[in-house]
Amino acid sequence: MAVTSIRKKLIALTTMVSLAVLASQPTYAAIEINEADFGPSYETMAVDTVVGKPLQLVAAVAGTAAYIVSLPFSLAGGNSDQAQQKLVVEPWEALSRCLGCTVAEDNYYKSQTVNDNVIRIVVDQPSEILINTNDQVIVTPQ
Repeated sequence: MAVTSIRKKLIALTTMVSLAVLASQPTYAAIEINEADFGPSYETMAVDTVVGKPLQLVAAVAGTAAYIVSLPFSLAGGNSDQAQQKLVVEPWEALSRCLGCTVAEDNYYKSQTVNDNVIRIVVDQPSEILINTNDQVIVTPQ
């Protein structure tokens, strides 16, 4: 009788653990994006104009100055390319982001521009493969 009681408790415990594991698994659902709702709003554009872009300009100028000051040290450390990327290139590129856009929105809008050097293969909307033909691409048959 004691063995049956332990067996029932073990089955109940195993069932509860299994259900807990199944319930904690993420669900994957397709999310359809309405392009009319996508993009910057009036408020984000206004705040970006008044606050965001001026602060980005200050950060870009300060980053460039910091890069120049740190150049002897980064050359000695062998990471001048990384310092240039983080202190100069990225802050100045942030200034070119569309007004009021997040990084994702800006990447989306820039991906929609026509570039004769890029081949776009749509796999499953919104997934796509971009091949830049400025690079040397060699396709060999198997």
